Amino acid sequence: MRPHWSHHGDLPQWTGVVCPKPPKPKLDTPSQWAQKQFRFTATKIQQQVLDANTRRLLLCCNRQWGKSTIIALKALHYALQHPNSTIVVVSKTEKQGGELITRTRNFASLMPLPDKRVPGYTYSIQLPNGAKIYAIAHSTDSAPSRTANVIIYDEAARVSDEVFSATLPFVATTDGHVWILSTPTGEVGFFYNFWHDRDPQWTKIFSTVDDCPTIQKDFLDLHRRANPRLF
Repeated sequence: MRPHWSHHGDLPQWTGVVCPKPPKPKLDTPSQWAQKQFRFTATKIQQQVLDANTRRLLLCCNRQWGKSTIIALKALHYALQHPNSTIVVVSKTEKQGGELITRTRNFASLMPLPDKRVPGYTYSIQLPNGAKIYAIAHSTDSAPSRTANVIIYDEAARVSDEVFSATLPFVATTDGHVWILSTPTGEVGFFYNFWHDRDPQWTKIFSTVDDCPTIQKDFLDLHRRANPRLF
């Protein structure tokens, strides 16, 4: 509200005019945040993955593309923006999922944030805002009684359909995010099925070695000549 001076005295008379609220500051996208915070410059396709504002993400790409680095950044950004949230990483082995967690912890240490683990989880990080990121074993026995806001399937083509079915309900009551990333391996399994399904809820991002400026052409030629079929 603002004052209006009366002609009948020296005291201001308050009117009911409400001053407009200042606009909310525009938040950085995850790729902008990564650039400012860590001087990390994503490629065009990596930027698409980082900034994809979707609950259902599918990433199909080659080895050494930078999946773990990009998803570690995306997970850390989400956790910082969502206090008390939970992000669970599922992969073929708990140690493999731990590599993604380690990258997340490395980025967090540069901010710097305290290196604190989630009680009971070897591969984990707990942020000061209460958000948690941790990896679990590739087993249906590790699935019950968990709730998550984001579930990440790392190298999903190697995760069994049984483990996928047992862990997907983590996000059933939270309407949470599902991020599935992998290098393709065979024409079976949930990763293959989702990739070839026409369900519009999935945001699908595809990348090949030709999109990776860090992989030299002479190395690709060497790999191709060794076994063209496997390449």
